[in-house]
Amino acid sequence: MDQIPVVLTPNIWMFSLLAAGTLLLGALRYSYPQQFAGLWRAAIRPTDAQRREVRFDAFNMSLEIWAILAIALSVLLIQSDHVVFSDWAILIRYALLLGIFLTLQGTIYQLAGFIFEDGEAYAAAWREKSQFLRWSAIWLTPLIWWLAFAGEYRAAVGYVGATLLIVLYLWSLARLTIVLFRQSRLRSYHNLLYLCALEISPVLIIALMM
Repeated sequence: MDQIPVVLTPNIWMFSLLAAGTLLLGALRYSYPQQFAGLWRAAIRPTDAQRREVRFDAFNMSLEIWAILAIALSVLLIQSDHVVFSDWAILIRYALLLGIFLTLQGTIYQLAGFIFEDGEAYAAAWREKSQFLRWSAIWLTPLIWWLAFAGEYRAAVGYVGATLLIVLYLWSLARLTIVLFRQSRLRSYHNLLYLCALEISPVLIIALMM
């Protein structure tokens, strides 16, 4: 008897990826309750508040890796009217592009602080920027579930997801700008020029590439 062929659909890898991301958030919630609660408060905390955070601990790194995958999947789902199984390769490309971009951007922030002898201000600004990833990891997860399996409401959910991404990015950018202008010893127009070079221009380039 001939075997029934297995139909490969994008739901297979999308469900697996989303389930893994959701389980990761749940594990982080119960393993790091204080850091998870602090992440919620960070969005409304004054930008000049002193806080200590470990940049490369398991909590932050796990959130940031999942955020990169979640943002890449959001972009793929918003862009494509019909996702096919082979689109997992496009997802990987988007995630790698975003990961490399953020790594280079963080390195440039640190180099700018070192070159202009303003390392504390630029490090604080980058910490504010990194919050964008952590917020995205949490807020995008339920929306991606809905976006992936929403059916006829997919277009409306796509607009909500795109709007949420833009709002989160602009909120983190506003906090980053406030920190940089308050703490930096450079002139305001210098910082504004660097922000355009480090934030606005790269985002426009990546948007065009995608």
